[in-house]
Amino acid sequence: MGSGKDLAAEILFLARELTTPAIAETFTTLGDQARQAGWSHEEYLAAVLGRQVASRTANGTRMRISAAHFPQIKTMQDFTFDHIPAATRDLVAHLATCTFVAKRENVVLLGPPGTGKTHLAIALGIKAAEASYPVLFDSATGWIHRLAQAHAKGSLERELMSQRRRAKQMSAALCFLPWAFLRS
Repeated sequence: MGSGKDLAAEILFLARELTTPAIAETFTTLGDQARQAGWSHEEYLAAVLGRQVASRTANGTRMRISAAHFPQIKTMQDFTFDHIPAATRDLVAHLATCTFVAKRENVVLLGPPGTGKTHLAIALGIKAAEASYPVLFDSATGWIHRLAQAHAKGSLERELMSQRRRAKQMSAALCFLPWAFLRS
């Protein structure tokens, strides 16, 4: 091995080649910390790799949230339970675990205006994105418009197949329109 300067340049080069920017950003700071605290090589390596994994996870979550096209960011912590029965709170907490996504189960949020359906749909979508599921958000009208356009172009089946591949789709509101709407 060469001098410390050459070694730092080599680590930066290798981190760039491996596309691991968090390693490039943290190896010197963590190296200093490791020397001062007397870490083993394995402890240092685990710390550097842990920072890279945490960075990649956070970036992935940010990208999934951005790709979902939420109209705004709403979280479970900000949700007000004033308009829903106490028994439903346990159900909402269960939904926040996103187990329904893995099971490919549907969740339908019904209620009068102003009761938090959109807030809850966005918050559940963000939870799903944080759990590494791809999410696409739109209003019920938006979904219908998208499907009607695909139908008009003769690509409805392709659009439906594309939508089925998505692990999670969120709709802010439900509306019931006759099938003839899509055929006209």
